[in-house]
Amino acid sequence: MWCLLTTSSYSEAVLKAVNLGEDTDTTAAVTGGLAGIYYGFNNIPSEWVEQIARKDDIIALAGRLEQTLE
Repeated sequence: MWCLLTTSSYSEAVLKAVNLGEDTDTTAAVTGGLAGIYYGFNNIPSEWVEQIARKDDIIALAGRLEQTLE
């Protein structure tokens, strides 16, 4: 949460989490999830999104989740 509250963009928050040290994969994953909710998908750097495996499947799953929550 601290990484999200002390930065002003998705990438800043995630990079701050990674640079904390220790269990950075878990910390960055949680920070990335929170930052994604706060900043939105379109604010995730496109070069990061392009590297996601099975991106289309993940986007479809997120769309179904969104419909369920409406």
